[in-house]
Amino acid sequence: MRFIGLMMLLAGLWANPAMAAEQASDTKAAQAKSAEEAAKSPEQQAMDALAEAGIRQALQAIQRSGGMYPFGLIRSGETVQAVGYSGEKEDAPPADEWARALFGKLRAIGNEQPDVDLMALFRLHEITNDNDEKIVGVWAEVDHRNVRPWVIFLPLVKNEEGKHELGEMIYFATEQPLFDKAVVDK
Repeated sequence: MRFIGLMMLLAGLWANPAMAAEQASDTKAAQAKSAEEAAKSPEQQAMDALAEAGIRQALQAIQRSGGMYPFGLIRSGETVQAVGYSGEKEDAPPADEWARALFGKLRAIGNEQPDVDLMALFRLHEITNDNDEKIVGVWAEVDHRNVRPWVIFLPLVKNEEGKHELGEMIYFATEQPLFDKAVVDK
């Protein structure tokens, strides 16, 4: 694999110096990302994979319908299941109310099902940036039974044409785990 990449890079050097520089930059970025992934524990890699899957689902829902209703994903072994609202649409509580209820439901699942090792909650969230502009985005909390939980915010930023583009993902640790760590540590 490395040899093929090197041959493609060398072929690119003869074809177009600017293209070769871009390919070299892409190769270095891919190698850096690969090294970063290798440095992560299997639990952190699993958290990344679940977050990526959920964010992808959230973005697909937004693209289809212009919004999304909060949902969760739980993993037990290699099996991933969605957890969401299952009633009539007109009877659904407001999204923020359901997100709080879903947080409690996920925590209960974590307490009652010791085989569930990974959970995530996804919802729309709005922040105010430094220019007092409201920015909406996908908010995700990801928690592993044995690793500190973290939150991701993927902003949907309006471009000059008024369409939304994906902004830069923001990661930060949280002190509100989906798994009740007091129960887990017993």
